[in-house]
Amino acid sequence: MKRYNQWGKYLLFMIGMTVLGTSCNKKLDIVAKNVGSEEKEWASISDTRAHLMGIYGLMRAAMVDNYGHWVYGEMRYGDFKSYSRADLKAVEENKLKSAYPMIKGLTDWRRFYAVINAASLFIERAPEVMRKDSRYTERDLKYDIAQARSIRALMYFYMVRIWGEVPLLKNSYDNGTFEEVGKSTEATVLAFAEEELLIAAQDLPYRYGLGSQTYYGEYYSVWVGVLFNKMTAYSLLAHIAAWQGKYINADVYSKFVIDNQAESILDLLSVSNLVNPTDGLFGPSTRAQILAVRASYELGEATNTGHLESLTLGYPIVTKAKPDIYVNRDTINKIFDDTNDTRFGIDSVSGLVRTNYFTNYNGDIPIFSKIKIIRNGSGDSDFSIFGSNLVFTRLEEIYLLHAEAKYVLGQKDEAIKYLNMIKAQRGLVPHIASSPKDILEEIFLERRRELMGEGWRWYDQIRLAKIKKNNVTLNSLIENGGIYWPISSDVLERNSKLSQNSYWK
Repeated sequence: MKRYNQWGKYLLFMIGMTVLGTSCNKKLDIVAKNVGSEEKEWASISDTRAHLMGIYGLMRAAMVDNYGHWVYGEMRYGDFKSYSRADLKAVEENKLKSAYPMIKGLTDWRRFYAVINAASLFIERAPEVMRKDSRYTERDLKYDIAQARSIRALMYFYMVRIWGEVPLLKNSYDNGTFEEVGKSTEATVLAFAEEELLIAAQDLPYRYGLGSQTYYGEYYSVWVGVLFNKMTAYSLLAHIAAWQGKYINADVYSKFVIDNQAESILDLLSVSNLVNPTDGLFGPSTRAQILAVRASYELGEATNTGHLESLTLGYPIVTKAKPDIYVNRDTINKIFDDTNDTRFGIDSVSGLVRTNYFTNYNGDIPIFSKIKIIRNGSGDSDFSIFGSNLVFTRLEEIYLLHAEAKYVLGQKDEAIKYLNMIKAQRGLVPHIASSPKDILEEIFLERRRELMGEGWRWYDQIRLAKIKKNNVTLNSLIENGGIYWPISSDVLERNSKLSQNSYWK
């Protein structure tokens, strides 16, 4: 643990140094004049370690700023409602040009380009270290660059889902000479992300630090669930393909993850293993992950902001009187319509409520408590410091994505098979082929239940509307570009080659 704490301190140092060392530019006003630009950098293995951890730190900061991961993914036409915050209510209603500071912050993409720039710089400069420091091996270089490529690809996929067309930058810009760059099409950006991930997937391991082969001097127990690996790359590839409607590719990539889950010690989780605050998926456990961004209390990374709990928890779990967002009882009852559901259900005999996903169900405001990692998971309500993992994707999610792909490809029996694997994990009656219920609707309903609060609801609605073409509101938004966010006026003012997204002009 002492050595792991040193990593945490190193990471926090690098985040701070990166922020302090940033400067504006004329290309995208990227706040990313990296600490590694000086000649004395990129000389030893400690430099690559620090810079790689710095990229991970910047990535987390970009994803959680203004609660972005959850506001982007859950609030628009979603299940969560704002209790009293007008800014969150505006997002609910797709009023994304409202003058609230949070909304204005979320229209600004520069924090994502800071990650991309740091990753590009690493890809360009890390090979120098292998020539200068014999401790830095070809294997380490391969692993490190593959991680940087994967993070860069994730950021582009992230931005395409939020803004649609975005500028595509493939090189770093830390020398102060920048030129303005216009947008690239979604297809161009996602093709680049796919290419990067396919290259990275060849070099990424399933697990780091196995046997006697340490990675940066640490064994598997330190790296499990922390770094991007081969399963991360293929999971992202599956999602990029599904977002584009390329379900043949989505089928292949998601099947790779399912077929090779044992290589990364992945398994479908029970609800108790999912929600347990000390040993669950979102907590400080050492569970294997596909893609989770950690914020460990032990490493000094826990905070009272930038976590879903800051929005969803209220009394009696924390001292805050009411949550900022909640799911109302009517929606809960509509979604969780099977009394046997281990995530949430009301026993038909005793009337007792299962509280794995919700607390205070019979109170004024139900509390979404699926994720409640106070400090290290064992903290009490007097200390609203949260240390939860931001879980981007997990094995249950990939199974349901695979079922979606199978349905679109006309393989309905296979779609039912993978859907029922998740239903069985949650105590639900299996779907049968003769059921009058639409299979695809059932798959997305299961995603709605299983992934609630994990940032998927908005994007799932878009994919479903694209397939079914029966949602008047969403299909109109898709056709007119209304599913994307407006671009920050500050970004537009600094780059004459950019124009506002058409829906928001």
